[in-house]
Amino acid sequence: MDKKTIAHHFSFDRRLLGRLYWFPFLVYGLCVGLMGILSARSDEPFLPYTVIQGIAVPIAGWHLVFLYRHLYDEGAKDALVWHYRKAVVFDLVRYAVLHGGCIALLVAAVIGIQGTMFLTAPVLGHLFLLFLFYQLIGLALLGVFGSLDVALSVIAVYTFMEVATQGTFMPWPHLFLFQAPADSLSLLLPMMWLGAGIVIAAVLIGREFW
Repeated sequence: MDKKTIAHHFSFDRRLLGRLYWFPFLVYGLCVGLMGILSARSDEPFLPYTVIQGIAVPIAGWHLVFLYRHLYDEGAKDALVWHYRKAVVFDLVRYAVLHGGCIALLVAAVIGIQGTMFLTAPVLGHLFLLFLFYQLIGLALLGVFGSLDVALSVIAVYTFMEVATQGTFMPWPHLFLFQAPADSLSLLLPMMWLGAGIVIAAVLIGREFW
């Protein structure tokens, strides 16, 4: 697909969502400021990186949920599902590329603030899986619940509780890294949960659209 067609799709999305389209990008800007504040007040190198995991990456998955919510308006699904079925893979790819680039810029900002001492290959692998999980789970939950409010509430509550309590609140799957992995198990478990979540989300999306 040529660049003109891709640009047209993004332009259409901007008109469809209006000001709501810019919300994730506004949050990215706030993340940069928050990372600067945290780095100035703490010597912990992993803390600014937590902002990327706990705020930027979850927000990166909201565009598709905003766009696909119209499919679940009363009486709309039977009429529109064929259109969304043709576009869903393309939409997933183009927004993953868009937001993946934004997350990469935020990681570069953390490197500029803290250096690369926290940035290991396993941590980058975990970040990639976390990003992919949040790109899929919003759309999957939207299909399960048929409601924008419920889908975003589930994501927001889980993410907030995990970040606010540093993954100690509930004995549910913990997906985030709040400190540099001390051993292989502390990294393996979150990556296993993320892998399972990605597969489940992909299956749910597949069942919804095919």
